Amino acid sequence: MSAHAFIVACGIAWEEVNLVRAIHFGSYWMGENDIVALMANDLRQVAESMIVDTELYSGRPSAWIDSSYDHRPEAKAVNWLADDKVKQVVHDFRPDLIICNAGGMSPTPEMHRWLRSQGIKTVGIALSDPDVFPTQGRFFAGLFDLIYTNAQVSLDQYTEIGVCAKLLPFAASPDYHKPMPELNKRYDVIIVGHARPDREEIVAELDKHFSVGLYGKGWKKWGIIPRGHQVNGKQQVRALNSGRTYISFSKTVAGYINVKVGLFEAIACGTPVFTEYFPEMENYFAYDDEIVGYKSLDELVSKLSHYLACPEQLAELAERGRIRLLKDHTWTRRWEQVLSDVNTLSRG
Repeated sequence: MSAHAFIVACGIAWEEVNLVRAIHFGSYWMGENDIVALMANDLRQVAESMIVDTELYSGRPSAWIDSSYDHRPEAKAVNWLADDKVKQVVHDFRPDLIICNAGGMSPTPEMHRWLRSQGIKTVGIALSDPDVFPTQGRFFAGLFDLIYTNAQVSLDQYTEIGVCAKLLPFAASPDYHKPMPELNKRYDVIIVGHARPDREEIVAELDKHFSVGLYGKGWKKWGIIPRGHQVNGKQQVRALNSGRTYISFSKTVAGYINVKVGLFEAIACGTPVFTEYFPEMENYFAYDDEIVGYKSLDELVSKLSHYLACPEQLAELAERGRIRLLKDHTWTRRWEQVLSDVNTLSRG
């Protein structure tokens, strides 16, 4: 839904609304269900938006990235946006706000200064923190008026280096990730993720007790046969809808504990989530009321067995989780907070 349609649906005259004009720079390596793609689409609900796909993950050199720019040798992982391309879209669209969403993208320092001279605010969003903070975020975050991170530990890291940073937790787009009641629940448990050593023991044990739908790469290396390949687009939504429960692993590639986006997407699909107990999760969902927590593999097996034998309890848990998500954890809600934060900066 566009911002125009959203406002009209709320019964407000379009002429009375003065929406922020935002240019969103992003790139989508996982297709239409990519986090950045879903965020960009939902930005249109709350702002007049120009969406720029920099094709950073196309496998070809991106015309939007200035590969010759060498501001600081230690920041080579930063994808600096080409000054001439940025100036052209600014001239064409006349934005109030520039958003660089993931991919280690940033306007050059010179372009940041020019944008500031034009009264245009800049927002950077990191979606792979804390893993990418050492190689990307710490080098360019201070150039933005406001930087957002998905990880509490990185919020502390940005604060330590004097950056104006805020937490932007993951969320879901319920227009895209939604229940598909027409699908058969083929599996007791759904796992969507690539193989890692810390996950192998869990999957191997679950396979002994339950029908497990396993999607992702690398599982054969650990002697586990996946039931599906890596899933993108609507296939991913169908996968999340194909099981009676969903397991959300809490560790990132670098070993940090984090609230994963797949958890929100599964809940949006009406699939009840089981994940480890850790304090940060309690900011988003209530354990054993909206999601199910476990402290050990034995406890996970026990709780899965209990809930799978009590389908009414499982359905009630899933419904409470989805109600909470629709209220607090959609990408539209996240964008509303971003625009509120930017408005506060402007007044300051």
